[in-house]
Amino acid sequence: MSRKTADDLRREMEAADPDPAFDAEFDTVVKEFRSGVQAASRRPEAFWNAQRASVLSKVARRPPRPAWKVALVWAATVVFVVAGIGIILDRPEAAPAPDLAAGYDQELLIDVERSLDQEVPEPLDAAFLLTAEMGHRSSTESAR
Repeated sequence: MSRKTADDLRREMEAADPDPAFDAEFDTVVKEFRSGVQAASRRPEAFWNAQRASVLSKVARRPPRPAWKVALVWAATVVFVVAGIGIILDRPEAAPAPDLAAGYDQELLIDVERSLDQEVPEPLDAAFLLTAEMGHRSSTESAR
């Protein structure tokens, strides 16, 4: 990937929408930036040493983090990792694959086994919920 220079960008901007006022403002901003960077680069070594000392003194004055906060972060991390592993490992077992050599009878037996494992047949799920709710209401009314 080639790196674009400021001149390349300027040419693209001029080709897109020429605006003399914007160009003059752009030139002014670039010149101010250049002069600021050049002035900063000419600072004496003592200035940079003072900056370094100031930063290090601020870091040294900062109080250390309490141990309980660090322990809390580690404990929360461990809980999340263990919960994630538990969720991953607690996947329901996959239904047994039908034995193709046995033919369609095996698939039918597997479907029957799945139906027997359900509490209520799928078509009657809605009716089961309604009757359960009606039974709950009648038991609460008779308790009054």
